Amino acid sequence: KLDSFFSALEKRGLANGSLAISQNGKIVYQRAIGYSYMDSAQKIPATINTRYRIGSETKMFTAVIIFQLVEEGKLRLDQQLSQYFPEIPNPNKITIGNLLNHRSGLHNYTEGTNFQQWRDKPATHEQLLAMIKEKGAGFEPGARAEYSNTNFLLLGYIIEKICNMPYDQAVAKRIISKIGLNNTYNGGPIDIKKGESVSYKYATGNWKKEKETDLSIHGGAGSMVSTPSDMVRFTEALFS
Repeated sequence: KLDSFFSALEKRGLANGSLAISQNGKIVYQRAIGYSYMDSAQKIPATINTRYRIGSETKMFTAVIIFQLVEEGKLRLDQQLSQYFPEIPNPNKITIGNLLNHRSGLHNYTEGTNFQQWRDKPATHEQLLAMIKEKGAGFEPGARAEYSNTNFLLLGYIIEKICNMPYDQAVAKRIISKIGLNNTYNGGPIDIKKGESVSYKYATGNWKKEKETDLSIHGGAGSMVSTPSDMVRFTEALFS
């Protein structure tokens, strides 16, 4: 039934991608359809090993490391942001826990900042922190939940401070190397020669190439690349 469904999507050109399904720790189904790259000169079919930018699924890796640091006594969920970023709005009220569950009130740096104009350009920690400071807070910490990439960008920066290494190295040391995620890493410019997929959006009956985001601006909020089978392995490890 799954094969029939995905074959129908592929035949009509309605989907591009790869997936993996696991049961009891074992992968029981994998499938890839469509293309990982396409232009007028060539089309590269997607495979089960195609590597994709996983976007905000990066946040799960960030959360795992934060809880590792809590277990190691290097961080507390009730710890205030002021210890790390006193220049950010409400630093004496916002806690690590508020950042984790999107209750900080901090403005989402990818909204209301002309993000589409600068998403393909690199940005330093200092530049992004200045933007976060300027945009301020929309509500008091803990008052409600509102999804904001800012929360996990800051958590990624805190990981770097505590671990004394770049975010990608911390993820590689604390998660990737421990469970053998051979196709998971911090992304850079898309490289189709490495089996990485370009991003497309379906509009008016055709696939249009999306502007490529510079992943240096996302850090712990969305900078990683992986495959469905690696993500299944990560999720199994997380819950077991």
